[in-house]
Amino acid sequence: MKIFSPFIIIILLSACSDPVDTSGLGIIEVDEFQTLFISDTIGVEFGDSLYMFGAIEGLMYDSNGNIAVLDMSVGNIRIFSSDGECIRTIGRRGNAPGEFQRPLGMILLGNGQLAVMDPWGEGLTAINPDYSREGVLLDIHSNVHMGMCAVDSMDIVALRVLESSSDEPGIPMLIGRYSLTMEPSVTYWYEEYSISSLEELSGVMRDFSNLYWTADRNTGDVFIAPYEDNHYVVYRYAPDGSLTGTIEMELDMISKTEQEIADEATYLRARLTTLNGRDMGFDIEPYPFRRSITGLGVSEEGNLWVRRGTEDDAVLDLWTPEGELLQSYIIPGASLSWEFTFCPEGILAYDENPDYFQRIYIITME
Repeated sequence: MKIFSPFIIIILLSACSDPVDTSGLGIIEVDEFQTLFISDTIGVEFGDSLYMFGAIEGLMYDSNGNIAVLDMSVGNIRIFSSDGECIRTIGRRGNAPGEFQRPLGMILLGNGQLAVMDPWGEGLTAINPDYSREGVLLDIHSNVHMGMCAVDSMDIVALRVLESSSDEPGIPMLIGRYSLTMEPSVTYWYEEYSISSLEELSGVMRDFSNLYWTADRNTGDVFIAPYEDNHYVVYRYAPDGSLTGTIEMELDMISKTEQEIADEATYLRARLTTLNGRDMGFDIEPYPFRRSITGLGVSEEGNLWVRRGTEDDAVLDLWTPEGELLQSYIIPGASLSWEFTFCPEGILAYDENPDYFQRIYIITME
């Protein structure tokens, strides 16, 4: 799940780094870490528009082994070969069938289809492995499924904002398993937050931006890392929702610099404005410490990737589902603002820092 996952607050109230020079990067040994390296990049600052990105909202290998990139700024999906050549574009900005208005997320379903969430457009739509349009899977336009992860052939694990069950203003949030439905068949995590003031609402958004989850599409296991006083802890759930294990690590708490706090506050407000189509009128005050966990993913073998947020470089811990640490990896040059996607074919990343042009990083190991 992303650092600030796509979400729509249509609800109940109505780190800077230089661009990475990939030349010369290779395998090195860094203390207890093994090193991943950037084998290639896709994207340019100026030039061919097919290779220019403005607002990446989805990045993954598709069922053909190509790289699919969803760009909200132009409302399309671009398909790149493994050697970085743009071989196809899908959709464009608009409201007609097959067009995208403001797409907020994309996943690869277990049946090989790409699914795109566009609440301002058609809802959740599907694209077949041959890149033809399948059509609308779910006609949904508010309180949509966020941070979607695929399990089985068509089911997804996602978070939804629900209607409050109490008389007091509140925001219930639920991570569950959905069979392309509005209601979950299984609930993994639930929390209802009070929002009687803008300060409380800001706290909710801050907590939510620090909540991560992922799923193993083969076993159906779900992994969730809530904030919980910034502990490094991940809970593992069986497909039926029962808690089956906990993964933990002791890490020192690292204070953010004043610049990091200011940059994060600016980013979060801009992100919230973009996703809601208007300025919500309040700031989200970041936590004073770096988040211990800033990303989750599942490897091809079914092991769990955990991205640390305490290091200046990107550090990824690889765990067995039972909680045995296999290895920790470092990616020299990757900053705190990088967003990672973990696929069976490998790891992809891009930089969310708006000060630099976006490009895709293809990451491999020896």
